[in-house]
Amino acid sequence: MKKRVALLLVFALVVSMFLVGCTTDTPSVTPDADVTPEELVNNPGANRGNVLTMGGTNLNGVFNPITYSTAYDYWMIGAMFDALLYIKEDGSLSTEGGLAEKYEVSEDGKIVTWYLRKGVKFHDGQELTAEDVAFTYDAIMRPDYQGRSYNLVRDIVGAEERKAGTADTVPGIEILDNYTVRLTLKAAKATTLRNLNIMPLPKHYYDKATSEEMAALDRDPVGTGAFKMKNYQVEQFCELERFDDYWNGAAKIDGVIYKMVARTNELSEFEIGTIDTVNFENSVENYEIVDGFDHGILLNRWNNGYAYVAFNFNQPKFQDVRVRQALVYGVDRAGFVQSFFGDIGGAVAHAPISPVSWAFPKSGLNEYKYDPVKANQLLDEAGWIKAADGWRYKDGEKLAINWKSYQEAEWAIKFPALAKENWKELGVDLEIELMDFNSLGTLVAEPANKDKWDMFNMAWGLTADPDMQSTFSKGTFPPGNNRGYYYNERVEELMEKGVLELDQAKRKEIYQELAQLFNEDLPYMFVYVRMNPWMVNKRVKNFNPTEFQYWWHNANQIEIVTQ
Repeated sequence: MKKRVALLLVFALVVSMFLVGCTTDTPSVTPDADVTPEELVNNPGANRGNVLTMGGTNLNGVFNPITYSTAYDYWMIGAMFDALLYIKEDGSLSTEGGLAEKYEVSEDGKIVTWYLRKGVKFHDGQELTAEDVAFTYDAIMRPDYQGRSYNLVRDIVGAEERKAGTADTVPGIEILDNYTVRLTLKAAKATTLRNLNIMPLPKHYYDKATSEEMAALDRDPVGTGAFKMKNYQVEQFCELERFDDYWNGAAKIDGVIYKMVARTNELSEFEIGTIDTVNFENSVENYEIVDGFDHGILLNRWNNGYAYVAFNFNQPKFQDVRVRQALVYGVDRAGFVQSFFGDIGGAVAHAPISPVSWAFPKSGLNEYKYDPVKANQLLDEAGWIKAADGWRYKDGEKLAINWKSYQEAEWAIKFPALAKENWKELGVDLEIELMDFNSLGTLVAEPANKDKWDMFNMAWGLTADPDMQSTFSKGTFPPGNNRGYYYNERVEELMEKGVLELDQAKRKEIYQELAQLFNEDLPYMFVYVRMNPWMVNKRVKNFNPTEFQYWWHNANQIEIVTQ
């Protein structure tokens, strides 16, 4: 009970800091996992050997760093591919731990030169060279490329022509020697290094005539990371094994297994010791359950991201901001967050910036507190009039909404159900369609499906930089990240101004103005920001995901204490 009370006090402090406007100084619970072999006698899973077993959902099997679409695939990708630069715990970039031993940026900020480490091996034994780095940039620019990364490299001179199919080469990519690549950019941006920080693909393996042929290799990847693919079974598991020739020192564990586990079973699996770690859904009930796991350690920090419900701006009804605002006023988000997370796991979101960001606005955002009277007033003003049957109509069209959600997460079921109940009182007819997570992701990412949905809900994980272009720019319509086809001319201007401004204090002003605009214009219904809880078996050491680092950022340092 003492431990439980202590945790509650820490969590309540964290959430209260957010509610008054928090900074990146967010406390977290990260106990030391120091255990001896003798202490593992009654530890479930202690006899499973020197392999880390993770539990989770929704592997899609696209293990390619330039084409993946789900965070869970990215968990595996990060263990198999290294980037040019390493992301440190505070979110800053460093050559320490990266494939580039150094880099240079010209005085005008328009030329970036990468100097690669020598002797770095791909999993098939071939050496990483400048050809591989240049190939990876080029692959993202090819006309048939269907991933989400083009927006990150579009400033390289010649990228637009390559993407349009009017050029076969990119003059802004130059190979100076076997280990040196020079990139020439059209503009200097604050986000340049972060955008260009790719995970290189081996050209000799991935250089195919079409993107479809490259995609055939998604489940048999070859990278430079601490682990390599051993076995992937659809909807069952992904098994990685140690890469003994890893340039940064061979991993201390033999491998990693990602076991597909239903959300409803993940804590049960942890309790009986079939998995070592799980990034569980942080409901009030789950926090209470894990408090009783003596063999586990709770790691709990803010999640650098937010959950949202996207509006489809191809639908005329959503092009009126009064309708979008009415729908947000008309659903009890605060009540949902309180009932789902309690005082310890989350807070209502109001803009697309995480509370851990240096750009997070401390005040001034409309909280859209639950107000059916205001919601009804806005719908009336927008011309949607309630008829005798209780539903709203405009020009003979009923205000009916098709909301597609996914069934693997409890919030994704409960929140749409609450909206259906709340909106019925407004005269809005909501139809909810539950899908599996991967099918939903595929549906909304395909341009041909743009008329097959009205709303959908998901969550974004963010980088340490507040740049929002990849999510809200008109240049990232599907298959890019702007899946609701949102466009606002002023937002577009400010997003570009934000990346062109190199002074962080001035950038902060720009992004806080953007936060206000997003809060008013509502490309999304922002739902919640949350803590990011992991349960970790005490036999596991050096496993410490943070706000800006995934579990794999130090994967070769993870240890397992065995009996």
